Amino acid sequence: MRHLLYAAALALTLTPLPSAAAADTGDITCHGGSISLHYTPPITYRKNTTWMTANGDLGVCGSPRHPAITGGRIHIEGNLTTQCPGPIGPGYTRLTITWNDGTTTTANQASHRGDLTAYTLDSGAAHLTGRTTTSLLDLGANCVLTGVTQTTATIDEFTGSHE
Repeated sequence: MRHLLYAAALALTLTPLPSAAAADTGDITCHGGSISLHYTPPITYRKNTTWMTANGDLGVCGSPRHPAITGGRIHIEGNLTTQCPGPIGPGYTRLTITWNDGTTTTANQASHRGDLTAYTLDSGAAHLTGRTTTSLLDLGANCVLTGVTQTTATIDEFTGSHE
């Protein structure tokens, strides 16, 4: 009998507990993505309202609640207050994610803040951070000459909920 109690105690000790993330909301986390952003009219030294559209790949994603989701495509659009070299934002954008399993997540009121080197996007259901990969020399020259019409950036981290 004593051996059975020891075996049961050992089995309980070696059984992993569910992680807090798995027991929590089932949020999706993604890392290592990239995005291309386009600005109309171009961002210049003069403060202006600019329409931004962006398309990208969220990188590698994981979710205990949605194990079939391993990646996704992102589309962002909205009006931002802009100025070279920044700030870019504040402004509100619409964020749409098409997950690799065919489902979609949308945030209609995501706030966008950043400059020409880094940015954050926040809504109640999503948070995204990234850094510009466009050459700082090119950005500086474009600010002076024609305005910045396009940048490329990383998606360092995306976290969000999906129902």
